[in-house]
Amino acid sequence: MEPIDPTIAAGWSVAALLFGLALLASLDGGLRRGANLMMAGMMVIGAVTLYSHDVMAMPQICAALITGGAIGLALGQGVPRSAIPALLTGLVGQAGLAAVFVGGAAWRNPHAFGLLDEATDRLLGDAAIAMAATVALGAMACAGAAAILWRGTAWQGERRPGLPLFAAAMLVATGGTMAGFVASPGSAGLLVSTGVALLAGWGLARWAIGAGAGPAMALVGGLAGWAVAASAFLLENTGMAVAGGLAGAAGSLLGLRLCGRAGRKGLADARRRP
Repeated sequence: MEPIDPTIAAGWSVAALLFGLALLASLDGGLRRGANLMMAGMMVIGAVTLYSHDVMAMPQICAALITGGAIGLALGQGVPRSAIPALLTGLVGQAGLAAVFVGGAAWRNPHAFGLLDEATDRLLGDAAIAMAATVALGAMACAGAAAILWRGTAWQGERRPGLPLFAAAMLVATGGTMAGFVASPGSAGLLVSTGVALLAGWGLARWAIGAGAGPAMALVGGLAGWAVAASAFLLENTGMAVAGGLAGAAGSLLGLRLCGRAGRKGLADARRRP
């Protein structure tokens, strides 16, 4: 096992510290301070990623970062407060779509990602698992965000008996198609898994929106976090994997907790902290 570059290890440590401070700040009510610390941690992870990889298209990457930052700044200053939840949902959906593109790029050129077995020139088993998870989770997050943006407020409070069964069936089908792709990697298998994952994400968001927009957004955000963590394994970026795993676990647990509490007396109503 190759030793870790001290600069990379220091970057991961700083990013982990910033994420921890962001969580503590958010728990204490300092949401703005927590968001700033979280953004700083993501910037550190991005810098470490660029440093630790042989980037051949640095001008294009810098141009994309500048363009995206300018668009984000314009949206943040011009969007009214009432539209912020929709904006955040759209950004989460874009993160899921980006994960799908990362998985697709890795499938199109696995040699550039170091995902091929040198002896057989075939896709490595763990690489196939990470690729399938990246594409499937990204597709679920993207479809879930689209479902919330499409008719989220119209579906809020509406609970149909067949939705949990449909969502569960699509989740099982997604797992089955992912297993099929891992056993025999192919373009058709990856496309089928993506399509089924889109249905699973739509079903999950459709079910969660019955408990409210907040639970649905938390659940979709968790899916996007897991997609980021899976894509980090393809990029061999431990820091991004930790950050994505934290976001995925936090969003998934919060969303499921809020969905399970729907229809009951909330903790806040009982004068207890949620």
